Amino acid sequence: MKKSLVVLFAAAVILAAGGTAIAASRTFAVVYPIINPFFEATSHGAEDEAKSSGVEVLIKGPDRFDVQQQIEIVENLIAMKVDGFGIGPTDPKALTPLLNRAMEQGIKVVTFDTDAPDSKRLGYIGTDNVKAGEHMGEALGVALGGKGKVLVSQGISSQLNLVQRLEGVQKVLKEKYPDVEIVDVQSGQGDPNKTLSNIEDMVSAHPDFDALIGMDSYAGPAMVTAWKAKGLKQIAITFDDLPEVINGIRDGQIYSAIVQRQYAWGVNVVNQLNMACDGKPIPANSDTGTLEITKANVDEFYTK
Repeated sequence: MKKSLVVLFAAAVILAAGGTAIAASRTFAVVYPIINPFFEATSHGAEDEAKSSGVEVLIKGPDRFDVQQQIEIVENLIAMKVDGFGIGPTDPKALTPLLNRAMEQGIKVVTFDTDAPDSKRLGYIGTDNVKAGEHMGEALGVALGGKGKVLVSQGISSQLNLVQRLEGVQKVLKEKYPDVEIVDVQSGQGDPNKTLSNIEDMVSAHPDFDALIGMDSYAGPAMVTAWKAKGLKQIAITFDDLPEVINGIRDGQIYSAIVQRQYAWGVNVVNQLNMACDGKPIPANSDTGTLEITKANVDEFYTK
């Protein structure tokens, strides 16, 4: 990762500035929707901030898409009486009662990556996913020259951030690119094998498609695999900067990626939980923004 991208990440981290020195007795947790390499930077951010502020941070998450497994993780954290946790809720409807219970018991709760807006959580940290979807929709419309048939790999269908991204894409297409048509949407449900199978099935069912877009971190690597195997030349746009995606941009399988700022999420989760424990107000929303990575700028932001 080159210095320019680190600077962009650091700018996002400033959103949470204002914490103070913390007693070492506090324990926080970071709970992912699913354990995935995409969140490694978030773990690093949380661990770095925990070390600098003198608190303990636990990293948790289901090893597969499993709402019940995430519920059990949160129940255990409540039983442990941690001081606070940040969570990316796999299913906001299912997790909201637990987040409310934690808050009622004095455990500070923030969400990141994906939200549970109807819960009593203190704030949301991460991408404004409707705006991120609009960003992708604009990139798609430009890449297609305003006309074409599009396939969508959605990811976990109950996860709010992924739903919002698709809404953002659809909004831009309706308002600015009405001749760009979404012809199929399939949900891989957080399973890399199912994601790849869905993409292969959609490509076979719609041989006249012009572009494929991916809403989650599993879509990009699956796109690269499918494009290489089938020799496809259609436009592929996805979220997130996993190594397979960055290499795919360089090699021509991926047209572009809408990149988030995962490291900043981890820093902000720990910082804002500390602030909340100190009785300080925290932002209701901390939007860390997105960046489009293309073949033209990939070497500016990522080392080979």
